[in-house]
Amino acid sequence: MKTATRLAPRLMRMASRGGQTPATEPAKAVASAPEESLRGSGSWANEWAGARAAIARAAAAGPIPKRNAAPPPPENIIRPRPLMSAREIKLHNWIADKLEVSCPDCSLHAGVALESFLVSEQPDALDGLVADMLIADDRGTPLVTLIRDRKVDNDRQVRLLDALIDAELPVIDLPDKLSLSKLWAQIEQHLPGEAAVTQH
Repeated sequence: MKTATRLAPRLMRMASRGGQTPATEPAKAVASAPEESLRGSGSWANEWAGARAAIARAAAAGPIPKRNAAPPPPENIIRPRPLMSAREIKLHNWIADKLEVSCPDCSLHAGVALESFLVSEQPDALDGLVADMLIADDRGTPLVTLIRDRKVDNDRQVRLLDALIDAELPVIDLPDKLSLSKLWAQIEQHLPGEAAVTQH
């Protein structure tokens, strides 16, 4: 009787708990707990749940848009350009024909940099200066230069003329409108030999 008396309160407590014993109650609670109960700080369950959520968000968002790539820098492409205009080519050929008859030992050159036939003691004094046409003798010595007027670049034109005058080279102007007969008369004055004598 004493044993039954001691067990009665305990049985009543078990009945109120649905017949669960204290030993089995925690195990069932863990077994029936939702997955979120495993999310402990630093646990493998927490890491797996976070990774799975990230995968789900990425799938819902669709493909990652490509970033607009910066355009490649322009290539340093070097292209040829005409040495002379169509008018200058005709004038060059005409002078070359006249030289072939009057002074075949002379040569006509176009677009000649001054530093290729002049020497300056001042650094960079001849940089960027070009004679439109140059007549040289059979030894390559410059005889006369023909210069076209460039009003759009007056500073360079002044430097060009100053350099030629300092070198004591004759300069013949090539205006937009010129007389071929007068032009040849000016050129002929500076040619060697018979070509220069025929004028006088």
